[in-house]
Amino acid sequence: MSSSRLELLDKVLTEQIIGVVREESVEAAEAVADAYATNGIRVVEITLTTPDAFELIAKLSARYAELDVVIAAGTVRSSNDAALARRAGAKVIVSPHTDYHVIEYANENDLLCVAGAGTPTEIIRAWEAGADIVKVYPAQHLGGPDYIRTIRGPIRDVQMLAGGPVPLDMIEPYLDAGCIAVNLGASLAVPDLVRTAQWDEIGRRALLATSIIQSRRDIVERETYVH
Repeated sequence: MSSSRLELLDKVLTEQIIGVVREESVEAAEAVADAYATNGIRVVEITLTTPDAFELIAKLSARYAELDVVIAAGTVRSSNDAALARRAGAKVIVSPHTDYHVIEYANENDLLCVAGAGTPTEIIRAWEAGADIVKVYPAQHLGGPDYIRTIRGPIRDVQMLAGGPVPLDMIEPYLDAGCIAVNLGASLAVPDLVRTAQWDEIGRRALLATSIIQSRRDIVERETYVH
């Protein structure tokens, strides 16, 4: 793995949240992304189902370059999508499934690759194909943290991300079960809040989510210091 991919992986391992933006208008998507990025979420995923997604990725990549916010492209279903996302400025490629061409393109172009999978067979195939992180999706409907804990018994070497929907009160259970990070989308950008343009409230939820991660980090640091 290249140094730039290692740095991106390290960022996800540190931040433990990928904030997902999946909205019906580019205006709402931009407002949600801003609410995330200005409230502590440092990995922001713009799904390609968003109108004018590539233009938005380019705009946000430029806007947040100084803030140390990484822009990911989500719902990437072909290597052509991955190429367009890369040209727009995305550093991370996220798919709901495993596509070997997408993984190969990401690997060759120093992009962090997150591939979606559900069953143990799919998870191992995605990992062996070269995915840096395997998104267990949809985690909640597969059995939630208990499912993650069970499959991590035999599958211990795979970096797993809990794919949404992930409620805020499930962040810690997923991390405790062995996930390296969680996807947060509708639990932050609640549809009613988006519809009524309550961007400050979405920002407050983002801040709450990042504070959960920070609290866990503080506890680990305190325990390390004590020992």
